[in-house]
Amino acid sequence: MSEELNQRGLSKNGIFIGEYEFFPTHSTTLNQYKQLKIIPHKNYGKYDTRKPDGLLIDRRDKTNPKVILVLEYKKPQDFQKDSQKKYAIEQCNDICQVLDAKIGIITDGIVTYWINPNHIDKKNEYEDRTTKVKRSYSFILSDDQQKLSKKFLFKESNQKDVTKLDEDAKETYQIIERILEETNTSNSRLKPTEKTDPSGLARSVWQSIYISTKDNPTACLYNVVEIFIFKFLSDLGVLERDFSFNHIVKMYSDGYPNKEVLEHYATKCRKKIKELFKEGDDGTGIINGTIFVNKDGTPVLSQATLFKDTIEKYEKFGDLRNIKKEFKTKLFETFLKQSKDKSKLGQFFTPRKVVNAMVEMADIDKAQFICDPFCGVGGFVLEPFQRSSNLKNQYSPKNGRINPKTKLIGYDSGREDNDEQRRTIILAKANMLIYLSDVVEKNPSLNKEFSRIINNTFHFLSDSNLGTLKIMFEEEEDKPDLILTNPPYITSGVATIRKQINEEGLGDFYTNSGQGVQGLCLKWILSNLKKGGSAFIILPDSVFQIDVNKVLRDEIKKYCFINCIISLPLKTFFNTPKKTFILGITKKADESQKQDFPVFTYLVSSIGESLNVNRFEEEDNDLFKAKNLFNQYKGSPDSFETDDPRCKIQPIKNFDDDSFWNIDKSWSHEERIVLGIDEKIPIMTIGEFADKVAEFRIKIIEAEDKLRELNEDN
Repeated sequence: MSEELNQRGLSKNGIFIGEYEFFPTHSTTLNQYKQLKIIPHKNYGKYDTRKPDGLLIDRRDKTNPKVILVLEYKKPQDFQKDSQKKYAIEQCNDICQVLDAKIGIITDGIVTYWINPNHIDKKNEYEDRTTKVKRSYSFILSDDQQKLSKKFLFKESNQKDVTKLDEDAKETYQIIERILEETNTSNSRLKPTEKTDPSGLARSVWQSIYISTKDNPTACLYNVVEIFIFKFLSDLGVLERDFSFNHIVKMYSDGYPNKEVLEHYATKCRKKIKELFKEGDDGTGIINGTIFVNKDGTPVLSQATLFKDTIEKYEKFGDLRNIKKEFKTKLFETFLKQSKDKSKLGQFFTPRKVVNAMVEMADIDKAQFICDPFCGVGGFVLEPFQRSSNLKNQYSPKNGRINPKTKLIGYDSGREDNDEQRRTIILAKANMLIYLSDVVEKNPSLNKEFSRIINNTFHFLSDSNLGTLKIMFEEEEDKPDLILTNPPYITSGVATIRKQINEEGLGDFYTNSGQGVQGLCLKWILSNLKKGGSAFIILPDSVFQIDVNKVLRDEIKKYCFINCIISLPLKTFFNTPKKTFILGITKKADESQKQDFPVFTYLVSSIGESLNVNRFEEEDNDLFKAKNLFNQYKGSPDSFETDDPRCKIQPIKNFDDDSFWNIDKSWSHEERIVLGIDEKIPIMTIGEFADKVAEFRIKIIEAEDKLRELNEDN
C-alpha cells in the first residue's frame, strides 16, 4: 500500500476529472499503483520503482485501466537548459511508453511541453538510460504548428460533471479530449476545423466584395466584419425576430426582391444593432461598413445582389458561436497585406505570434490596469482574455452589472473625418465583443452593459493631433501597472507635433525624448507607467543605437530596471524591413535604486510563420523559446542559466557602454554563422584570388567587345 495514496484518500479512487481519475503523487511507485489495480497489472521490470509525478487514468473498465497521461514535474532550476529539458522529456517518455500512455506532459509550472509518446520522430530518438531500449516521441502541435504549451491546470475539485469544472480545468480537459481524438502513431498535430475557424468563409466573402466593388482591401474587410457581427449577434440570441439574420434569410426564401431585403437590413437590422450597442463618446461603435449602407444609414441599392451573395455564404457556414476568437486579427493581416501601400501596415496590427509571446511574458494576472496607448485593432488589450481565465471571469455580470477589478484601456488616434483611422477602433470594439461571446450568449439582454464596457475599453482620440500623447495620468494610483504596445515609428512631421506639444503646455513631459514619434511614445510610457509596473514595448533599432537617442536610453536606465531586450528578425512586420526589438522594463519605485541583476537578451530569427507575403505557419519559432526562457529567468534572474546559444544573460554594467544596447552585436560573426544568421565568407589562397581576378578581367574584356560591336552597328 502506498502511504502517500492512503494519506491523500486516493487508494480507491483518484480525483475525478470528468470520466478520468487524476493521481497527483510524487512518492508512489508503479508497483504500488499496480497492486491497487490503478494501472494495468503487468511486469514493469526496472520501472517497478519509478515514481511518476502524476497520472491521469481511465478506470471505467476496472479490469482494464488505461493510462491517459503521465505528468513529469521539475523544479525551475532543473528545467532551464536545453539539456535539462531534453532529459526531463525523455524521462517522461520512458514512463509513458512503459505504461502505454497516450500523452506526456513535462512542466516546471512556468514552461510546459506536451508530447505524443507513440509517434516516432527521428529528431527525437534516444536510448532509454534505464533499459537501453531505443525510444522516440513527437511534440504535440497546436493547429498553427506551434508546440502545445497550455498549462496543465486541474484543481482538486473531484468533479465528474465536466460542465461544472472551472474554466481552466475545462479547457485542459477539452485539449486532452482533442489530443486523444486527433493524434495517433503518425500524427501529433491538432486539426483546425471549419466549425471553429471561419477565416475561409470571411476570405470568400471579402473576395466577392473586393472583386465586385474594386474598393480598397481595408474598406472591404470592414463590411465582412459588419455582416459577421450581424449573424454573430443573431446566433447568440441578441438579435431576434424581424431584426435577426434568419429573418433576412426568410425574406429571400419568401421571394422578396433583393433591394427590399437590403433596405430592411439597413433600416431595421443595422439600426437595431446601433441601438443595442451604442457608440461611445468618441463616435465609434462596433460596426461601420460603407459598401452596403451609406453613411446616413440608407441602403446602397446597387449592391443588393452582392449583399444577397454575402448572406448566403454566411448562412451556408452555419453557427458562429464557437469560433476562434483570434480569427479577426488573422483576417486583418490577411486582407491588409493586399493593400497597394504596405508601408503603413505596421500601424494597424502586430503579428499575432508576437502579441501572444509578449502577453505570455507579462504577469497579466498581477496587473490591475493593462493599457495599450497605441492600440490599433486591440490585440494587446484583448489577448489577455485568452491567457487568463481570472481576467475573463471578471467580465461575468453580477446583478446585471460588469465591474471588473482589472482595468483594460486601448487608445488610438486620428482625425474625426478619417474613416480609415476610425475603423481601426471599430474593429477593436467588434473584436472585444467576440472575445466576450461566452458571456454575451448567457446574458443576451445586457447589451447596454456590454456596450458600456466595450466603449470604456477602447477610445478613439480625435480632439488633438497629439492623440495619446496629450493624455497624462497625474495621480500615481491612476497609472497603468502593465503597458503592452507597439508604438508608431515615424520621423517626418515630428517638428509640428513637438510644436503643438509646447503650445499645449506639455513640453516638460517630453524633454529628452530623442528622435521621431517613437521617442515621444517611449517618453509617454516612462512618464505614465506606475511605479513598480512593467512594460513590454516593440521599438525600432534607432532607439537602441543612434546617438540622438542616447538621452532616451539614459532615461530608461534612470527610471527603470531593464528586464529584457529581444531582437526580432527583419520583416517581422509584414513587408516592413525595419529592424525591431522587444524591450521589457519595470518602473523603479525610486530613481535612486540601482539595478543589481542581469538582463535577459535573445536573438530571434523565426517567429512561427514565414516572413514573406504568404505568412505560412511554421513549426520553427525562436520567439516561443525566448518567451519560455524569459519566464524562467524572471523567477531567479541572478541564478538563471541556459545552454541556448541564442540567449545571453548580460550583466547590467554592460549597458553603461552605449554601443551595447544594440544586442545583436553581442553575438560574434562566428556565432551568427553557427546560428544560421550570417553566411560563412569563403577563404581563398592568394593563388585562388589571382585566378578569380583573371577570370573577372576576361569577362570585362568580353563585355567591352560586345558593347563596341553594338556601337559600331549603330
